[in-house]
Amino acid sequence: MSESAAGPALSLRDVHAGYDDLEILRGIDLDLAAGEVVCVIGANGAGKSTLLKTVFGLVKVRRGTVGVAGVDVTAEPSAARLRRGVVIVPQGRCNFPRMTVEENLLMGGYTLPKDRVEAGIGRAYEMFPVLRERRRQAAGNMSGGEQQLLEMAMALMLDPKIMLIDEPSLGLSPKMQTRVFDALRDLAGRDVAVLLVEQNAVQALRASHRGLVVEMGRVSRVGSGTEMLDDPDVRRAYLGLPA
Repeated sequence: MSESAAGPALSLRDVHAGYDDLEILRGIDLDLAAGEVVCVIGANGAGKSTLLKTVFGLVKVRRGTVGVAGVDVTAEPSAARLRRGVVIVPQGRCNFPRMTVEENLLMGGYTLPKDRVEAGIGRAYEMFPVLRERRRQAAGNMSGGEQQLLEMAMALMLDPKIMLIDEPSLGLSPKMQTRVFDALRDLAGRDVAVLLVEQNAVQALRASHRGLVVEMGRVSRVGSGTEMLDDPDVRRAYLGLPA
């Protein structure tokens, strides 16, 4: 986990955002370092997914700033942020089920020159060996967990600096959830900054350097993953554990 001379990989200052007349985010402040995993937890409707979409440029910032590697990207569209190394893995299945695993990876890097595509596929297979084994198999025939790994690998094709991941373990078996959270730690080990929204908060916090609680569009608590797991209020309200 490191910060460059330019500052954090991602920086949000007093960010307000929402849809039409509805304000969802009401003054979010956040720094995310390279190689850091930060887990966002909160009740349904608190603004967690909106936060990811705002960072990626899918939801317009009404007030405040979004910075990437020291550059103010608040007014930039998603395509420009993508070129800066910001990628999003949205909730749900977003692969091409009738195409093979390798064809999906090629689609993930379709804008890249050949040498970067080859490097990206090598990176994906190194990180997710099961995808190499399944490379000629239709993506739709894989398990839900393997498809989730594929979608993370498709994002990895772009050699991202920041990954925004929404509910990666949703609907997966405990075994596949463990593989997904192991993959998040591997991403951090490659100096990727990961901002994670996850309903399995206990396991996500164990895999995270820090956690933050979003309530009514504001950050109400911040701490290390361990501190959040030990916080009586967090345990009772969000983890389903005794205080």
